Amino acid sequence: MNWDDLQYVLAVSRGSTLSNAAQTLGVTHTTVGRRLRAMEESLGTRLFDRTPDGFAVTP
Repeated sequence: MNWDDLQYVLAVSRGSTLSNAAQTLGVTHTTVGRRLRAMEESLGTRLFDRTPDGFAVTP
């Protein structure tokens, strides 16, 4: 895990959607999704619940 990974997680938690996070970070929503999935896989847990309205931090 590195600082960039944490920036992606923070952007998703603040923006609720991959598109909002991508706009904040200046990357594509695909990049945000890939980085988020990779981080979840490396940690062995889901960081966000996927909802119809976007992403919500897991309890």
